[in-house]
This record gives sequence, C-alpha cells and structure tokens, in this order.
Amino acid sequence: PDIDPKLYDLTVISMRNHMVFTPLLSSTCVGTLEPQAVAVHITDIQPALFKPQNHVLISEALSVCSKTKQVEAVSDGIHFKVPYDKLVISTGSQGSTFGIPGVLEHTNFLRDLHQAEAIRSKLVDNISKAGIPGRPAKEKQTLLDIVIVGGGPTGVEVAGELTDFIEQDLKRMYPDRAKAMRVTIIEAKEILGTFDYSLREYAAQKMSKRGVRLHRGIVQKVEAGKLTLQDGEEFTFGLCIWSTGVGPTTFISSLPFAKTGAGRLVVDSHLRVLAPIELDVGVTHIPREKKEEEKFSILAEEKATEQPLEIVPHMYAIGDCCANPSHPLPALAQVAEQQGRYLAASLNYERYDPKEMPRKKLTPPGEFVYKSLGNMANLGGYAGILQLSRGRPGVGPLSFSGLVSWLAWRSAYLTRLGSIRKRMLVAFNWTLTLIFGRDMSRW
Repeated sequence: PDIDPKLYDLTVISMRNHMVFTPLLSSTCVGTLEPQAVAVHITDIQPALFKPQNHVLISEALSVCSKTKQVEAVSDGIHFKVPYDKLVISTGSQGSTFGIPGVLEHTNFLRDLHQAEAIRSKLVDNISKAGIPGRPAKEKQTLLDIVIVGGGPTGVEVAGELTDFIEQDLKRMYPDRAKAMRVTIIEAKEILGTFDYSLREYAAQKMSKRGVRLHRGIVQKVEAGKLTLQDGEEFTFGLCIWSTGVGPTTFISSLPFAKTGAGRLVVDSHLRVLAPIELDVGVTHIPREKKEEEKFSILAEEKATEQPLEIVPHMYAIGDCCANPSHPLPALAQVAEQQGRYLAASLNYERYDPKEMPRKKLTPPGEFVYKSLGNMANLGGYAGILQLSRGRPGVGPLSFSGLVSWLAWRSAYLTRLGSIRKRMLVAFNWTLTLIFGRDMSRW
C-alpha cells in the first residue's frame, strides 16, 4: 500500500525531482539505455503531489529539530524551515572511499545519472584519444584499460555491459582498439558474495571467458591513471569505476541520533528512529569533518551504541540510511521498497477511524519483517544468474543461470519501472540497441 493522500498532506524535500532506477543504471554507461529511460519523475510515483496541498521542494535538507518538529533546508541560497507531523528520513547512501587516498579525485562513482553520463563521456573520449596517430603504445593502452573496484552486482553488471559494448559495437567500428581494451574487476573477497557458490563460479567462468580479468586484492591508493594494491601490485587505467561499499550521506552523519558502527541511523523493529536517552534530541545537528565521514562503510559491523536509547517521537527512517542492529539488512532496493510499504501501512493505520471510513478494513501492522525475493545479476552476453529464496528456514535457494536468467532479469526489472511510459521507453531502447547498436556520440 501507498501512503493515503486523503489522510496526510505530503511534502517531499529532495535535491532531485526524480527517482533513478538503479538496477538499470549500468546500462546507461555504454548507451544500451538512454538516461531518461531510467529516471522516473516523482509525480509518476505519487500523482497526489500535483495537488495544491502537497509540495515537492527541490532543496537540500540541512538539519532536523525534533523539539520544534521542523526540517531546515536550503535552495538557491535561501534557507527555510518545513514543519512536520510525521517525518520519514530516506536519504539513501553514498559511495564510500574507505579513507583510501585518491579515490575521490581519480575514480568515477556510479550512484546517479550524472555519474553514469560522466562514465559514458570518459569512455567515448578515451576511445577517441587512443586513435590519435603518434600516441605512444603505452599511453594508448592506459587509455583503453578499465578497472572496476568492487565485485558486487553493480561492478559485475558494468563489466557485462562493457564487454557487450566491446564485442557488439566497438569491434565493428574500431577493431584494433576493441582488441586492446581490457576490463579488470578488483574485489577484496569473492565476486557476487551474496550468491551461492555454484552461481559465483558460473559468473567467474563466464566473465573470464569473455575477457574480463578478475583479481583479488585491497586497494591502497589511487593516483592519476594508476591504482596500487596493498601487496604492491599496480594497475594502470584510463577509467576507474568505484563500486565497492556505501556509507552515510553528510546529512545522516550530521544528525544527533543514535548510529550503528557503519554510520547508519538506528531504528527499532517499527522503523522508528532512536536516540540516546541523555541526548537533547532538539539539537539540530552535530558538525562532522568530511574525513571522518569518509571512514564509514555499510560493510562495517552494524552495532549500536551501548547507551540506553529512546524513541524519537514521530520520526522514522527507511532504506540504506538506517539499520536495526538486532536484524541488520543489506543495502538493497527491495529492502527499502518493503520498508516503504510497511511504513505507509503503519501511518495509514494511525489515522484510521472506522466511523469516518467504515468501508476500509485496516489491520494494525506488527513488526517489520523483510522477505527476500532473491538476487539476480546480468553478466552480459545474454547470460545472467538468478537466486530465488524458497521462503522457508533451513531450505536452500533455487539457482538458475544462463539465457533463462538473463531473460528473467530483463523481464523483472522492466515490470518494476514506475510507469508504463518508462517501460515502453526501456523496451524501445533495448530494441534499438539490438537492431542498430549503441550510440557512441560524444557531447
């Protein structure tokens, strides 16, 4: 269920007016999909935001005061405060550097459309530069080297999209540069660690066969065009994509409420934000050095402070920005979606009056329980892996691989898009790519 706009007036504070469908974001890096295909306008998600009593404020949230029940925000240099009766914090997360020198300066993150477009532009630019007559062979090879740090679903899917681009488009246009281009994944542990062993092995063999180099190691530092591991091994690159680990946003780090060891807000089983009892929760924010913020990662242990905690009245959190230390959940879209539906049902029930709404039969929701729908990843080359939960404790998941999993991956995400218009646009982009290839225009 969605929040009932007849029960609540809605105000959204956000830096952007759209939601990015992140599972398909890697496809925009090489032109398989155009950026507008994976951006869903917020009013397509909640049409009631068109009504005059509801508001979308394109601005940056700065702080929260739970005593006065206000959020301070800024837009275009104008500071203002927004009162609330119920506050839901869902700011997500940002890429974590783990405090490694040079990551911010020399790598590309993949969290939103601007970053995806930056990757696409740099990829096309490097391919063009590599074709300049007289360029030294070593410099040419560096331009054509792509390093992906992080062997999770995002890193693997980017590698799959890149190998499809090389085999299906670049080889036809510039066969010499396609032959020289190298894609490397660097992972500290196992690639696709959330999948079972058989699927990990299948993915590793499939990618290695398609020319992707898989390397286990921990990055020590990143310099311009060069990455160094802790064991001293070096990798040159013209493009480095950083897709390992996420951490709290600056806004979350600045809030005075209880945090886990990974820097996420502590919530209880009803997604209510918690704070230390002795803390004056009316404090708006605690300034934090950016260096300290960068040390956080959701890969850290999700332990809460040992101080006694209390519920912050009328304040909730969902998604990557929060965690219940008793039952920490992965930073996945399906977790945030299920939390959003649960919280909407809870808030609707709070305002439910059987005398005023006799036809509606709402039941009080219990504690939030996450139900895993499974995991899937696109490996490129019309192959994928799919792991489905059986929903019973002690029973292993169902595993699939190959063309069937790839078709399931595409079908599942196509149906999850927020509007029919976007579904048609994605299907149209896929068809154009299949018939005419990817667009390598540079702008």
